[in-house]
Amino acid sequence: MNSEKSIANGNSVYEGQIYRPKYSSKKVYINKLLSRHKKQKTKERIETLVFVCLACVLVVISGIIVSL
Repeated sequence: MNSEKSIANGNSVYEGQIYRPKYSSKKVYINKLLSRHKKQKTKERIETLVFVCLACVLVVISGIIVSL
């Protein structure tokens, strides 16, 4: 590799040796993850509802303009 540093599959490769980053062991709290997921889903639903309402308003306004 001619003393060049390259990245392969997330691991650093330097002159034939692989250096893996050390990760500290963190606990995963499933309730926290589930609540975050629920909040994200609710946010997506609200965004979708807003876009659908805007599309409906656009259709109604264009219908009113065409009928005049």
